[in-house]
Amino acid sequence: MKNRVLVIGGGHAGVEAAIASAAVGCRTTLVTPDVSRISLMSCNPAIGGIAKGTLVREIDGLGGVAAESADNTALQFRMLNTKKGPAVWGPRVQSDVNEYCLSQREKLEKAGVNIVQGLVTKLMGPRKRITGVVLGNGKEINAEAFVLATGTFLDGMLHRGKTAWPGGRRGDVSAVALEKDIRERMFHVKRFKTGTSPRVLRNSIDTSCLQKQISHDMQFRFSWASRGGIKNRETCWVTRTTGETEEIVKKSLKKSALYSGRIHSKGPRYCPSFEDKVTKFPDRTGHPIHIEPMGLSSRVMYLNGLSTSMPEEIQQEIVRSLPGFKNAVISAYGYTVEYTCFETGEFEKTLRLKETDNLYVSGQILGTSGYEEAAATGLLAGANAARRVLGLEERIPDRMNSYLGVMVDDLVTRGTDEPYRLFSSRSENRLNLRQDNADRRVFAFAVALGTLSQKKQTEYRAREEKYNQLRHELLSRRFKGKSIQDICKRPEVSPVDVSELIGYNASNIDDRETVTTLVLDLKYAGYVKRAEKRHKVRKRYSDVSLLHIIDYNVVDTITIEAREALNKRKPETLSDAEAIPAVRQADLDALVLYLMKHSVSRET
Repeated sequence: MKNRVLVIGGGHAGVEAAIASAAVGCRTTLVTPDVSRISLMSCNPAIGGIAKGTLVREIDGLGGVAAESADNTALQFRMLNTKKGPAVWGPRVQSDVNEYCLSQREKLEKAGVNIVQGLVTKLMGPRKRITGVVLGNGKEINAEAFVLATGTFLDGMLHRGKTAWPGGRRGDVSAVALEKDIRERMFHVKRFKTGTSPRVLRNSIDTSCLQKQISHDMQFRFSWASRGGIKNRETCWVTRTTGETEEIVKKSLKKSALYSGRIHSKGPRYCPSFEDKVTKFPDRTGHPIHIEPMGLSSRVMYLNGLSTSMPEEIQQEIVRSLPGFKNAVISAYGYTVEYTCFETGEFEKTLRLKETDNLYVSGQILGTSGYEEAAATGLLAGANAARRVLGLEERIPDRMNSYLGVMVDDLVTRGTDEPYRLFSSRSENRLNLRQDNADRRVFAFAVALGTLSQKKQTEYRAREEKYNQLRHELLSRRFKGKSIQDICKRPEVSPVDVSELIGYNASNIDDRETVTTLVLDLKYAGYVKRAEKRHKVRKRYSDVSLLHIIDYNVVDTITIEAREALNKRKPETLSDAEAIPAVRQADLDALVLYLMKHSVSRET
């Protein structure tokens, strides 16, 4: 049978792209250099986090597989950001790396995806319409549409101290020839970098002086297909760097690949190397280091927060300066990887490259960082590639309804001059973009995209019917003269409180999630309406002049990052400000409020 869609790369983006393409109805082939390393977590062994965890639930609502694999291979669960309201909580699991790889491969096989082990070295056909690919062994594979999901492998170069070698990650080859072919086709590209931390043998760590990281028993699941909440199967720990640790780095900076002048690429601002932490915060000590198992009873632990490109002997000094690590044995040293990605303006919101008819991109070559961002963009790219082949309309997610929409709109409209990381603050509608209601928010888009199976559609409609029945009952009830709806809006009132007030027995995980979503929908309804209104107002103010703002430091409601960028760029209008990567939607809302407060007219 003829391949309809071919996916290049077997990472988190590639897996979702291939399964989405197959779900839409196309025969799909995935090409990856090493079948045993499909969806390998090359950095920290975890899925989720603030905004990222919500994105994983959106992937599940769209028919993707990352959420189910995260549930099935979880070692420990934690809900991040709980000091703030539940709208911005971030679910996160520690994962068994090997189990996750196996789970993802099984899901590819179940979806009927043909897996080919090989390295793509060249695209075939003219720039406008690709016809096939050439593998390293000379084999050619033809298809009608293609998804590039190459992660950090495009001309990937690893750095540690003075040593540099080609590779997409430790132990893998670099797609040098494919990157050369892309450049020769006159696509505009740039270089980014990211890094990873040392891994240490578990039995060489003294945990008696470490802080135990406790799993949260909240009966949470990423996927609605999972029948129960995530169970704790492992222990994680936390230590902190010391003055000695920082001093070792300060005196050794010239030996770092990052600070010796050998690397010029931009790295992720919000996941900096340890060298960056020490340099940018010289007076601070006690940086937290999270010690995470690479698998159930794994002999190897990952030191999250200690990303470095120092030489091996310096990494050993750094690690052994940590409390509990006096006799630590490093099993794998950290490194920095430089890689090629596409420039802003090269791709559309469908994730198709503008100068082609049938070549789509996803994951880190879009400029993103993180497994979750890669998986979500892979799903969209794979689905749209299949829709293109079948002659169906390509689909674009709405930023007001999903974090996927926020991310795609940000990447295309404003671009990024450093690896893009998703945050709740990037959304102007974040009180509605919650993890608990992800399936409700993305359902219509999932059906339109064609990636949600009939079985999952039926299950969703059953949940929706239960939601509507409970909503009708809740809105008709009163307590001590007050409507339950008004009681829900009180900050101190939780979904559990409401269940008790109306006598609703949430005996299983489905019922608990239903009442939680309903109560939070009612609690935030007013805020969501205001967010939608602000969105419309901002569009109305898009042409307002900003030239009268000489110094953006006077606008104390915007982020420091945005102030720096605005003072540097000096945009003429709000629309120009929106195109600046460092300016988030929350910053734009703050600017609109500032303009309204100072009575700036549209003619100013």
